[in-house]
Amino acid sequence: MHEITRQWVTRANRLYRRDFPVPEVRFDLHGRAAGQYRGGYQPCIRYNMDIAAVQFDAFCKRTPPHEVAHYIMDCLHPSKNIRPHGREWQDLMQAYGLEPTRCHEYELDNVRQRRQRRFTYVCACREHQLSTTRHNRVQYRKMEYRCTRCGEPVQLKS
Repeated sequence: MHEITRQWVTRANRLYRRDFPVPEVRFDLHGRAAGQYRGGYQPCIRYNMDIAAVQFDAFCKRTPPHEVAHYIMDCLHPSKNIRPHGREWQDLMQAYGLEPTRCHEYELDNVRQRRQRRFTYVCACREHQLSTTRHNRVQYRKMEYRCTRCGEPVQLKS
């Protein structure tokens, strides 16, 4: 996957007549996402090897160019004034000779997926089901979520 990523960056180098460095590549992504680009000080592309193992050829043809296109757009537009799958990203995907689609269509039946537990919270008018992520934000980061109907803060049901 390192080599395939490098090849797509090299193609972008030729298209834009620039020398984009190859970002860090990781293989630590899980769940339903096939790949992910993370920008910032140390940009990296993460791949889901559980999905790659099931459909390797399709994965190699689709996911690395998709994520590299995000990386190239981040390099070209560092101010983040473009949409992740907007016109610029679509143009690069087409220049790569690929359909600029947002989502993959990989078979996920044999891929392990993380399931979040739900926690019951209440407000003045009803119950809410918060994911583990939101529950932890409330409990440990002291974040507050409010009901969209009544506007009251939600509290963990005792």
